[in-house]
Amino acid sequence: MADKILIIDDDIAIRDLFALYLKRLGHAVSTAADGRSGLALCHEMKPELVLCDLRMPGMDGLEVLAQLTRDFPETPVIVVSGMGGFADAIQALKLGAWDYVTKPVEDLAVLAHAVGNALERARLRAENRRYREHLEILNGQLERSLLKLQEDETAGRNIQFRLLPAERVVFGGRDGYECSRHLLTSAILSGDFVDYFDIDDEHFGFYMADVSGHGVSSAFITVLLKSYMGRYVERLRQHGDRTILDPAAVLGGLNRDILAGRHGKYLTMFYGVLNSTRARLDFANGGQFPFPILYDGTSTRSIGGKSPPVGMFEDAEYHTQGLEIPPIFSISVFSDGILETLPQTGLSAKQEYLHHLAGAGEADATALARTLHLDQGWAPPDDISVLSLRRLVH
Repeated sequence: MADKILIIDDDIAIRDLFALYLKRLGHAVSTAADGRSGLALCHEMKPELVLCDLRMPGMDGLEVLAQLTRDFPETPVIVVSGMGGFADAIQALKLGAWDYVTKPVEDLAVLAHAVGNALERARLRAENRRYREHLEILNGQLERSLLKLQEDETAGRNIQFRLLPAERVVFGGRDGYECSRHLLTSAILSGDFVDYFDIDDEHFGFYMADVSGHGVSSAFITVLLKSYMGRYVERLRQHGDRTILDPAAVLGGLNRDILAGRHGKYLTMFYGVLNSTRARLDFANGGQFPFPILYDGTSTRSIGGKSPPVGMFEDAEYHTQGLEIPPIFSISVFSDGILETLPQTGLSAKQEYLHHLAGAGEADATALARTLHLDQGWAPPDDISVLSLRRLVH
């Protein structure tokens, strides 16, 4: 849709010249011969930009500018001044003009440059304003959620579980990827959290987080984490900020945010980004243990490796790792609460058993939970989460 531009100038030759040139550039142009009719037209058409002469009979350009900046503070105004009017141009800039051009305009490319810059600045300001408004809405929702968490643990549990994704979601269509999850909490509120979500047409993200401790304070961090991750996605969509696509950068940012909040909590987190077009997975580990288990159709192996938790050390460093996804592919992630419930003796035996389960390949989170007897409705000593990512093969 063409940008609407209003030209206010008493010189008919200048009006027609500017109008013809800007129309050729693809803009929708209207003109006014004096300040009062220009203001009336501005109220009627709501232009994206105004070009206003400074020297006009009756209501001069400075008066018009003062009223425009009062009535339409977000609309860019470019003033047009004569060669001897630099003092007026400076005054106009002080009153809120975005730019100025001098007459006679010997090179109309100067006008095109000024108009293009002003429209782009206006678009960026509008985007930033919408982004701030969106964040204010999210913050308001977050504050209300946290208040309910504190007032009523049962209501808080309902809120927390509504923030979780569906138990099973398929990304990329019939031959894409399936994410599934299962949570068993040790109390009404959980310190564990699992999420998976679309990022753009090619990527989706997934993570498991385990907040230290239990109760309201730990559940608070899971709600906060959901909000932080949503902001990273919005920054990509609104501003092209690609941080959400770099797992190590996300963990680093979360580490700074959690520390800055002084919540007295930290969390372990494994975060991955899957490019379904290129069949590639990038991931980073933030203290998650047991390590996620990758199955490639023939064998299993641990991925992620040792790394510091999120929100514990200011100098923590995280590293993004990548791998090409084989035709048969699954990742199984378990929170550390599972280790307290397994009957095997010793950590190595428990990990070996989890690898055996993950090696089944076709087991989603529900099936894994059933095998581990996590579907019986009992309260474990610690929260237990299961996250499964599988490539669908038909």
